[in-house]
Amino acid sequence: MEYNDWYERYQQYQQQDRQNARPRKPGREKRSVSLTALICCVLATALLAGVAGGFITGAYLNQSRQSVSAAEPLPDAGRADDGAADQPAATQPPSAASSLVQSGSISTYTRAQIIEMAAPSVVGIDVTLPSTGSGFSFGWGYGYGGSTPEASGAGSGVIITSDGYIVTCNHVVENATSILVTLSDDSKHEATIVGTDGRNDLAIIKIEASGLVPATLGDSDMLTVGEDIIAIGNPLGELRGTATGGMVSALNRNMSIEGTNMVLLQHDAAVSPGSSGGGLFNASGSLVGIVNAKASSSSAEGLGFAIPVNSVKQIIDDLINFGYVKGRAYLGVYTQNVTLRSDHGGWGGYFGGTGTSCVQVAQVMAGCAADKAGIQANDLILAVDDVQITSNDTLSSAIGAYNAGDSATLTIQRDGQQMQVTVTFGEYAPEQ
Repeated sequence: MEYNDWYERYQQYQQQDRQNARPRKPGREKRSVSLTALICCVLATALLAGVAGGFITGAYLNQSRQSVSAAEPLPDAGRADDGAADQPAATQPPSAASSLVQSGSISTYTRAQIIEMAAPSVVGIDVTLPSTGSGFSFGWGYGYGGSTPEASGAGSGVIITSDGYIVTCNHVVENATSILVTLSDDSKHEATIVGTDGRNDLAIIKIEASGLVPATLGDSDMLTVGEDIIAIGNPLGELRGTATGGMVSALNRNMSIEGTNMVLLQHDAAVSPGSSGGGLFNASGSLVGIVNAKASSSSAEGLGFAIPVNSVKQIIDDLINFGYVKGRAYLGVYTQNVTLRSDHGGWGGYFGGTGTSCVQVAQVMAGCAADKAGIQANDLILAVDDVQITSNDTLSSAIGAYNAGDSATLTIQRDGQQMQVTVTFGEYAPEQ
């Protein structure tokens, strides 16, 4: 190819390339987008998407709930692994137990906490008693001593007021010539007897002190068999502040304690002589019973008894305010146990003949119910209404079923002749 031809063709190619490089017809103007506008656009889109998504999800969940509520309960409903634990804690419905705990209806105290609360209210009691000439034990207090001018004994008590009133068992302080109380801080205080109730084996004593920690009186009527309890007392008169645990074994046990019929709580907390008068506390640290007895047989285990606190409350008030229990029936006689024999002028018992046990009136108190009814010394009391009287204990128990002002028919025997008299009981007071 000649140079001129090549150059001419080169010029043609250059012209064609320039034509191809010219701008094309523009379309709509493309403007640059600002950052602020871009962010607003994204947020608006997200909001619209969220609303639409929430609407769709709500419709779906509503349909799901309707389908679940119409179905039978799932077999695993309520199990710990049913997925409820994966929900946020705030959405979990409170259980009945947690609601009670929050409202204070039930206790969350440990045994150590219960003892810490209750122990300062329990005291040790040491008493001095007239000598019996030999070693002795009284009730379920703890007696020791011998043929000395005086003997000693020990028991427990529970503080019921901050200014020094203490409840204990009557058999712990009965006939005591001196009483010494030892508090939980080891301080010692002389005590005096305020009032006693032998029928319920209770007594109130008083020390001169202030700022004491009284027990909180619970509700023994609310106890159930199997409920945890703690006994705190002074076993053996040496181990003051001893706490033992157990449970309520039975309610409303009709027991005869040294001839006195009582309705008691049964429990299996370990108690020993010297524990009498100590406290029985529930899981809230409240006093629910006064320990007063245990089975003494070598073949018996875990058979302890306590006076229910609900039967104690009114007695405590009366003993503090009056020194005795108001409204108690009082006959006004001193009696002795006798057994009828054929050589006693042909005596025959109301419920049988020779060999029948009853009581004989030794003395009638002037002006009392028996005197007003015409009962005389040497009369035999055979029955009170339809209750056969076989001993002083049964007579006391029978009269205990009445209140002052009540009337009863007594069957007596005088000079071999039986007769009936109507007695209107008076009110017992310590001076009687």
